Amino acid sequence: MDSVLKAIPEETYVPVRVIVYETLREAIFRRELKDGDKLVESELAEKLKVSRTPVREALRMLESEGLVERIPRKGLFVKGLSKEDIIEIYSIRQALEAVAIRAVCKNITDEELAELKKLYAQMEDAFEKGDDNKLSALSQKFNEAIVAPSNMPRLLSLITTYHEYLSRLRSLSFSRSLRKVQALKEHGQILEAVSERDADKAERLVKEHLENAIKTLTIEFPQTKEEPSNNL
Repeated sequence: MDSVLKAIPEETYVPVRVIVYETLREAIFRRELKDGDKLVESELAEKLKVSRTPVREALRMLESEGLVERIPRKGLFVKGLSKEDIIEIYSIRQALEAVAIRAVCKNITDEELAELKKLYAQMEDAFEKGDDNKLSALSQKFNEAIVAPSNMPRLLSLITTYHEYLSRLRSLSFSRSLRKVQALKEHGQILEAVSERDADKAERLVKEHLENAIKTLTIEFPQTKEEPSNNL
């Protein structure tokens, strides 16, 4: 996988601080910058070929987002996710995705529903073939596609943000075959409820699905500093 920490183009219409922020954020999510790594302004500025000012501004943005933490007299460090962080993020997802799935049941078209069913069939095929990498990628795609017909762009942006946070946990529970089977079944049940345009049922299933994901992670990894979760 190519490094994202490379020189930023000189000619850009986007503020440099934003590009630096997005670059560092992606590096954290991809674990190119790992939990506990010290972030030094001068070193990052040199690597990205920018001045220290946009790096400083980007680090402040990451700190406010909770992705890095400042330790007095030591500096800034990439912050790991705790058990409490995981519970909080999944709880936020439950609230956001409950709203989204109700809107999906109201707004989804027959064409969008057909595409979701096709995607789910591909997930089943990948599972049957034991292709975990493909199943993981398709699961992520399904998680994005199932809420897209809500037609609520601001809500979808928030949901995407929390999906990205949890991508840092990607393979922990996905590697557990029992949860893998359960998650696939739950996706199918949610899709069925959406097909029936049953908003109450779909909302309940989404909340149960995410609650089961929380239980898996907090039971198996009680101290949680992490490695990756499937897109549960």
